[in-house]
Amino acid sequence: MEMNYTVQRYAATRPWTRRVGQLYAQAVQLETAEQEVADLTRRELERAAQVYPAAALRIESEQQLARAFGLFCRHGRLVAHLEDGLTQALAHTRVPAHLPERLCLPADAFYLHIADRECGGALLMQHADDGAVELLLMRGDFSRAGTDWLTDAGDTLSLSLSYPGELSTVVAGVEAAWQPLLLAVLNTLALMTQPRLQLVRGWEAAAPEPALALAMHPSCAKSRQKGRSQLLKAGYQEVSYCRMDGVSLSMSDYASQGYWRRQALNDAQGGSRLVWVMPR
Repeated sequence: MEMNYTVQRYAATRPWTRRVGQLYAQAVQLETAEQEVADLTRRELERAAQVYPAAALRIESEQQLARAFGLFCRHGRLVAHLEDGLTQALAHTRVPAHLPERLCLPADAFYLHIADRECGGALLMQHADDGAVELLLMRGDFSRAGTDWLTDAGDTLSLSLSYPGELSTVVAGVEAAWQPLLLAVLNTLALMTQPRLQLVRGWEAAAPEPALALAMHPSCAKSRQKGRSQLLKAGYQEVSYCRMDGVSLSMSDYASQGYWRRQALNDAQGGSRLVWVMPR
């Protein structure tokens, strides 16, 4: 089975991911889980380094991955998949100068998939009390079949954003190879604040039809549970597809770029929000 999502490939290739998910899901004190997971990945990689010396160079990046994956598990394993039309429209939209004052995300930690196969995805972790978002960008070829992840350096990039912070300095400080993915993620953060955005729950496109029909049964809860169990056991991912009315599903060439404009809010909290002016 081909794994389209980099978070799936991470879970399939690292032997400690099941334990990481358990530790984060069951922990009462988050700091305890973080320390246990950091120690676990360090021990495993130090053991691997006895055979593959390059594994010792991955300890820090693998600890970052394990922490992000653990938070992803703790907050419901939500996968947000930008559909092709939205991906193309956002690719023709200028990134906002600043993030909005209020950032409404579907979960405190989730995985964002960009439909462009070469682009990749990102694990996002929001700290609303601090007005910050952590990003862990993952290359499109992250841990693909036939590659040796122990020696594949530079396949992730960790960043931290404050909102409403200025974004141009963040983008300028990132290598050119990472910028297409970073720009897509930043535009998606702004998109998440749009009232017209819909997150439609479903399954990844490769899911087999018989089990999918059971999982989506309109009236029988037992059938839905049986189908869901079959799909999860086979390794298929439940997905929240990001859709928006008025976005072309097939258009790839636009005559004009889209952009974000600020609109003042008149509620008790004040401030402003971003409004997307779509490309045409």
